[in-house]
Amino acid sequence: MSYHFVAENEKRYFTRRVPNLPEKQLMRDSKIISQIIRAWDVDGDAEKVKEIFFNKCRLLSNPRYWEVLRTVWVIAGKTENADEFRHYLKSTRPCKGWFMTLEDAEALDKMEFPLTVYRAYDKEPDPGISWTTDKQWCEEYAAGKGRKVKSRLVERKDVYAYISRRGEEEIMIL
Repeated sequence: MSYHFVAENEKRYFTRRVPNLPEKQLMRDSKIISQIIRAWDVDGDAEKVKEIFFNKCRLLSNPRYWEVLRTVWVIAGKTENADEFRHYLKSTRPCKGWFMTLEDAEALDKMEFPLTVYRAYDKEPDPGISWTTDKQWCEEYAAGKGRKVKSRLVERKDVYAYISRRGEEEIMIL
């Protein structure tokens, strides 16, 4: 039996890799993932998605913890809850490489550092962890939200992850 789930709003697999785990763990992972998918696809409730993950992530296998955390960040992550997410992102659980898709990891490896990244923000101190390599996207986003734009030069060691899923070329810096 395969434990892949398609998130209807995305029409692509919610989880794309299948870890080599006992059947019981795969089933447990799939139940939690199903709850998250329902919370987003049926209820459209990002806060509920976040709470399901935060409350049940300890039950997920290590690979799924990281893979699902990425998706939950994409759905529910924002400046206002960045500190909550930072706690989970700094976990010492094994398999942290599952946080990025294989394609995003490859794209990050191909980036030339130092790299200029941009962030739309309201005020300092800014607790946000999400930056972008796309200056135009950042400026348009900032204009739409009434925010300012700042930039910084980063080295590869500063970058936690790269996520292309939201179309913003996101660089996460913890």
